[in-house]
Amino acid sequence: MHGRGRLAPLLLVAGFSLLLAAWVGSNAPGFGPDEPANFVKEVGAGTGQWSGTPGRLAHPAFGAQPGAPERIDWINRNSRVFRLPAGLDPGPAGFPCDLFRNWLSVRCLDRPHSRPPATRALSYVGTYEPYVYAVPGAAMARTHTALGALYTGRAVTAALVAALLAVAVAAAWNGPAGPLSVAGVLLAASPMVLFMGSVLGTNGIEIAAATALFSLVLRMGREAGPPRWAWPAVGVVGALLALARPTGPAWVLLAPLVGLVLAQRRTRGRGDPGASQDATRWRGTNRWRGTNRWRGTNRWRGTNRWRRAWPVPWLGLAVGGVVATASWERAVQPHPGIRRGLVIEGLHRLPHDADAWVRQWVGVFGWASLPMPTYAYRIWWLAVVVLALVALAAGPWRARLGFVAVLVGAAVVAVGLDVAVLHQTRFPVYGRYLLPLAVLLPLTAGEIITRRAARLPAAVRRPLQVAVPLLVAAVHLVGLWANARRYAVGTGGPGWFLGRSQWNPPGGWSPWFALAVAGAVCLVGFALTGLRAVPATPGAPTGGGPDTGDLTAYPTATDASYATEQE
Repeated sequence: MHGRGRLAPLLLVAGFSLLLAAWVGSNAPGFGPDEPANFVKEVGAGTGQWSGTPGRLAHPAFGAQPGAPERIDWINRNSRVFRLPAGLDPGPAGFPCDLFRNWLSVRCLDRPHSRPPATRALSYVGTYEPYVYAVPGAAMARTHTALGALYTGRAVTAALVAALLAVAVAAAWNGPAGPLSVAGVLLAASPMVLFMGSVLGTNGIEIAAATALFSLVLRMGREAGPPRWAWPAVGVVGALLALARPTGPAWVLLAPLVGLVLAQRRTRGRGDPGASQDATRWRGTNRWRGTNRWRGTNRWRGTNRWRRAWPVPWLGLAVGGVVATASWERAVQPHPGIRRGLVIEGLHRLPHDADAWVRQWVGVFGWASLPMPTYAYRIWWLAVVVLALVALAAGPWRARLGFVAVLVGAAVVAVGLDVAVLHQTRFPVYGRYLLPLAVLLPLTAGEIITRRAARLPAAVRRPLQVAVPLLVAAVHLVGLWANARRYAVGTGGPGWFLGRSQWNPPGGWSPWFALAVAGAVCLVGFALTGLRAVPATPGAPTGGGPDTGDLTAYPTATDASYATEQE
């Protein structure tokens, strides 16, 4: 692969990783959604307490509004008690504090805390699947303070999310299209995705895994066929997604439908699996192609048995994740009934809820209580809408119909989950629950544009591949600054709070903002590679190859050699 083709996606992955690291340290302890409850669950799962023991809230406070008793009952049905090692009780650690008082700083976090003895604590996410919770939890259980455990768990979660976003970038990247090929991933990885990927809990991992899995199935639908590494990635990512949360299996089952709807028709010698780039790694050299031993027997060449069998174990891994979560859901997790009155109420609330989701999909931080400035949402959604319009204008009719079908299907699934499942608990439906579906909009639009990049006018292609990363970098910095300001001085404090901060993260603000700026610089550098990108030749295949700069390029067999082998 050419050096320039390698540099661009590496810059993008580095940018995501640095921004995630900035979120890990700059966000105040306990100010991820349900972070104290997730803390207890993760330490419990990490010490082998998968289901805990039943428990009830000691002092539930849900007000006197309609549905409060039902919410308390639902919380208690999900609550479990776990044993915590000495020093790891988040209650005595005092986080969070002044939770919904955004006008205040969180200097209340700076009070001294004693090291509590080993104890038992309740988590109202106790019945959730423990599989992914146990990964950061195992590291957290080996620390000695609650604050150290919290940052350790955040770091492990962020590392998983960074790896998943790297898979999404690798899957979406295409040499001829250049930086334009990952525009969908850029707009899928919103500040909300990175925020959720940097706090305790599995929601951020679920969103990142869905982004990676959808990117993989879209890549596998390209004319050139899937690269060999795609199947292991599908298996591992699909299993992780299925195990992350109760909704994970739904996204795993939805993924192949998305891939099929947008799959390109394959042509002999280029799209046939036998002529895929990865297959040519094995049959494109004289060592394997020039001997009758390997190509002259039906066992290896005539039936392509090894090629057909290659996906099976990896698909089995993803299916195993779905089965494990379904089994847990049946055995442990309580389920709300479906009441017609709440379905109707949920349908009536859809306009209000959808308005909240649109903002939460981009970034509403804390416990869904801290928004960004309004202009940040407008910038982000303007970029998403432009990407979608270009996809509709540039794509062939079949791709346009597939794009619309995916969006309509995702909307139907989202409404169904809202009114028939989530709303039945009498809790609000937060945008983060549906973000694994929302990422389909930019991802599918970006994939269509990638496949038609050679036919896009330079006046459209160049501004898109440069402006999108620059706007994304700017909005990420705005989100990080707005979040940090709330904890440093409160939302009513000075806009430039450095030097006047009433609360500081570990090491002060400087190292975390340095990481954020470095991440943004990587995104800017990625945008600049778009200025130097060589335009794709119209009519050239966009599936990768030795001259494309594709991350997965292998030497490609010619059509003639392919025809010879099939004789």
